[in-house]
Amino acid sequence: MPDQFTQAWLTVYALAQEPAQAAALCAVLMSSLRVLTSGGLRNPKRWIETLMVGFLAWTSLPFIQHFGFEPDTGRFFAAFLGYIGVHGFEKRVDRLLDNIADVASALRRK
Repeated sequence: MPDQFTQAWLTVYALAQEPAQAAALCAVLMSSLRVLTSGGLRNPKRWIETLMVGFLAWTSLPFIQHFGFEPDTGRFFAAFLGYIGVHGFEKRVDRLLDNIADVASALRRK
C-alpha cells in the first residue's frame, strides 16, 4: 500500500515540474478549497467548475508568457483564477468588454 502512495506522489511531483501543469494543479487545488469551504459537497456543478478552472489555467500560460511574465508566475495567476472561478472570470471579462463597447460607441457619436 505505501508503494501506491509513493507512486502517486511521484506522479504528481513529475507533473508539477512543468510550469503549465503546475499552474493547472495550483488552480484546481485553490478551486477545490474554495468549493469545500463554501459547502460544495451538495452542488456537483461546482466540482465541474473546478475542472474547468484547471483547463483554463493550463491553457492561459502562453498568454502569461506573451505579456512578459516568467512561466513560474503562472502559479500565482492560476491560484487567483481558481479563487474567483470560471463564472467570476466570465463576469469580469463581460464587464470589461461592455466598458470597451460603451467607450467605442461614445467615441463614434462624437
